[in-house]
Amino acid sequence: MKMKSSMAASIVLFFLLAGALADSDSIRLPSDGETDIPRRPGPAKPWECCDNIEMSPLRIFPPLYRCNDEVKQCAAACEECVEAPGDFPRAFVCRDWYSTTDPGPFCTERPWGKCCDKAICTKSLPPICHCADEVEHCAAACKQCDRVESSEPPHYVCRDQFVGQPGPSCTTLHHTHN
Repeated sequence: MKMKSSMAASIVLFFLLAGALADSDSIRLPSDGETDIPRRPGPAKPWECCDNIEMSPLRIFPPLYRCNDEVKQCAAACEECVEAPGDFPRAFVCRDWYSTTDPGPFCTERPWGKCCDKAICTKSLPPICHCADEVEHCAAACKQCDRVESSEPPHYVCRDQFVGQPGPSCTTLHHTHN
């Protein structure tokens, strides 16, 4: 009898807690103040294209993305447009987080293509990167395409450098599009 009453009490407690958690306005966290925690903006994507895309560390689906490109003017859909650090030339960055499985295209084509698994970048801001992936053929934008010695069938590496983020990994890009 005692087991049944404690089980019934546990079920009632569960439903009470579930009801409290369902009302998101009743839960206040210390992080509700001014912090850099990603928030979901309105439905329109706050950028048309992005070279310096950042994915939120929060493990949610769909993931949150933010474009850190410095632009002359933020897109109309951007809710939090801030002036980029530095004096000249005047530039802005949209600080909105956007929930999507497809953050959109790059603005500038990387010389190695849409993705890279073996990106090697400097720690400068923005970074200077090159991609050490061995591929069957270099992308059309690659200017210095070198054959990997003793590779059969032949494989190539694009030796061009790119100022900015290297883009997504090919492995991740392949899994999200299949």
